[in-house]
Amino acid sequence: MVPEVFINFRPEDRRDREGYFFILSGPSGVGKNTLLSSVLSGLSGIYYMPSATTRAMRPGENQMHPYVFVSIEEFEDMIERGQFLEWKRIHTNDYYGTHLPSIQYAIKHGYDIITDMDVLGCADAMAAFPQHICSIFITPPSLDELSNRLHNRDTDTRNIEKRLERVELEMAHKDKYDFALVNDNLEQSAWELRRIIEQVRNRVELTR
Repeated sequence: MVPEVFINFRPEDRRDREGYFFILSGPSGVGKNTLLSSVLSGLSGIYYMPSATTRAMRPGENQMHPYVFVSIEEFEDMIERGQFLEWKRIHTNDYYGTHLPSIQYAIKHGYDIITDMDVLGCADAMAAFPQHICSIFITPPSLDELSNRLHNRDTDTRNIEKRLERVELEMAHKDKYDFALVNDNLEQSAWELRRIIEQVRNRVELTR
């Protein structure tokens, strides 16, 4: 059974304002997930927003961490009922989607959430929730460094080439984001990302 809300919110984390939705984007291999894990471990009261997927659960995963695992029939029913902010079906025929009711619940009830999303999905989110999105674009130190990172984590040359082909498209969206952060040093980048998030959450005037 698909949960109505994809996050188990704790009442003590509710803010006396509407919630913020933080979105990280950037090319594949730039380190978005590593940054997210580092930042979430050092911040309280902010929740990772899991996507829904029809792919099989892998060892070490469980329901709602890192995805909400659903059947194809359940996913397609959710599409028909308009329950996704955005969704896609990738080359493996697996569906992935961002659960709209969970975002709406978090914003309405004063909970802050964060996720990573591609540039097109982030554009949909900014259009749907323009007053509640904080968008952060993560860039590599250089394209050569990005290529090296991809080669270190994937031996499939074809996959690497496809990912590198998307970089130009993704980088063209950078100026549409609230912040851009170069992920050169993980510790420093995590500190900068945490600073941005804390400023937004506490309504401190931002330096852009």
